[in-house]
Amino acid sequence: MALPEILSYAVNLLELIAAIVALVNYKKYAQSTERYFLHFLWFTVFVDTFIGLFILSFYEINRTLVYYIYTGFSFCFYFWWYYRVLQKKWHKSISIVLGAIFLCVFLLGFQTNGSQKFIFIIGAFFVLILTGFHLLQLSNSSYTLKIKHKLSFWISTALVLFNIGMFPLILMSDYFKVRMDNLVFTNILFLLNLVLYTCYIIGFIWTKKKYNHF
Repeated sequence: MALPEILSYAVNLLELIAAIVALVNYKKYAQSTERYFLHFLWFTVFVDTFIGLFILSFYEINRTLVYYIYTGFSFCFYFWWYYRVLQKKWHKSISIVLGAIFLCVFLLGFQTNGSQKFIFIIGAFFVLILTGFHLLQLSNSSYTLKIKHKLSFWISTALVLFNIGMFPLILMSDYFKVRMDNLVFTNILFLLNLVLYTCYIIGFIWTKKKYNHF
């Protein structure tokens, strides 16, 4: 088995571990909007593992359309979640506008065989804006000293680190003729996923119920 394939399976394992940890610690954040991340993580496991590894591989179906749809769904989920957790009205309004713009671009790309890379860049840039709003909100709240116990902090941190790392990787992939099976590309992608799901796992473990009530 080649190293890129091993790392791909390792990412699937990270997703599964994060989903299990989220399930085990569900009572800690069951009353907050972060509870929907449990469903989102298990949906990710279903798409990447069950559909991606078994169904598509077994029937030799092109994965591009499936992952294009998943990319669109995941960013729409982030936009919706930030709309729920952001408190200022103008922050909420911006989340609606950015979500609407992204959805239009996604649907247009869906009808015209648009690039998944372009969709990801647009979605990641918009999510980073909303992440900034949320981290600023936390820094100006009563949670500042106990921020490590706030699950939304770890989710936002994970998204910042992952998306900032993905920007240059995606943008330079064509310039350097990087292919999906390229070892350097695969290693970096694995490390970014490792950071993403490690932050999720830490958040689910460290979070406390009293800091997750909205």
